[in-house]
Amino acid sequence: MASPLCFISLILPLVVICACCPSRTAAIRFETKADAALVQSICKESQDPDFCNRTLAVDPRVSAASMDGLAMLSISLTIDQLQTTSDNIAIILGQTNDPVGRQRLGVCRTDYKDALGQFRRASSSSDARAYWDVIDRVRDGTNKVIDCENIYKRDPISVSPITTDNHNVIKLSELALIIVDKILPH
Repeated sequence: MASPLCFISLILPLVVICACCPSRTAAIRFETKADAALVQSICKESQDPDFCNRTLAVDPRVSAASMDGLAMLSISLTIDQLQTTSDNIAIILGQTNDPVGRQRLGVCRTDYKDALGQFRRASSSSDARAYWDVIDRVRDGTNKVIDCENIYKRDPISVSPITTDNHNVIKLSELALIIVDKILPH
């Protein structure tokens, strides 16, 4: 039978290693799965909880996602919205004869292309767990979409044909930022 001293001499180094490696302890936090209560807390923090409940909360991938996965998922949902809107811009542009409308849609097409690039880089940064970079890229990509929306507020003022899409991108961006904020240490 092994003596208690032998047992302690084997366990003590493991305890010291675990105590000296806070990064391992911090990593455990990210293994927590996104349960319904967490998703609801994210939705409640957003400016449009109903939108969050219709998009993020109902996504079947949420229940299997860690916090890191939830960040990736929110960015992915935004990329999907950006791509869909980019495709719609091309269709609307083909149906528009008004020179001012065509010029504005051309600006939006460029803004959406730039926003897509920013969110794809945000996805890579999220994958690398470089969350401060994610914040910068999400902000920059969202600002491009806001620029697209704002071009319709100049003379002659008109309603953007993609205003709903623009607002959806902004709401999805907000969800990504809320999730990243929950990941970052405070």
